[in-house]
Amino acid sequence: MTPIQLFWLIIGISWAVIEIIIAIKTRVQFTLTDRLEYRSERLIWLVVATALIAALLIKQLHLVPLPIDIFNRQIIAIGFFIAGIALRYHSVFSLGEFFSTTVTTQNQHILIETGAYQFIRHPAYTGLLCSFFAAGLAMGDGLALLTLLAPIGYVLVQRINIEEQWLIEHFGSRYDDYCQRTKKLIPWLY
Repeated sequence: MTPIQLFWLIIGISWAVIEIIIAIKTRVQFTLTDRLEYRSERLIWLVVATALIAALLIKQLHLVPLPIDIFNRQIIAIGFFIAGIALRYHSVFSLGEFFSTTVTTQNQHILIETGAYQFIRHPAYTGLLCSFFAAGLAMGDGLALLTLLAPIGYVLVQRINIEEQWLIEHFGSRYDDYCQRTKKLIPWLY
């Protein structure tokens, strides 16, 4: 194993452990069976694990090598990874007690519109996608990058749609107004 592979392995495992701790600490237990359809976090974990394994296998084939030398690619990937993690955890901490890995709203729930939330509605997912982009970029293969990002992006957009339904039900026109001022994932674009 090369030093850069060891670095990514350590970073990846550390990140996974932190995400598992956050998931355990913020998970909401539902007692009503009609709420189980919104427990999409298991699906997200399954898609992430499957996409990551598939991307790691595909990268070994070197089918679509990225035209960036390894040193520069790793530097860019590390920058994106750090930015993604910073955005994700900034977003999680900005939500504070209102953050949960389970789609839910609380009676005292308030709409956070500061920090990254003044530009995008789901910066924690933007940070997650940025970090997975970095991991795919570090792999050095375009097909591996696509294999990693496409399914994760798809499942996160589905999750966002569920979350936004809940937020519209909870906040009404205030959330509609917020949606008019912000983008879902990428400032000024989407």
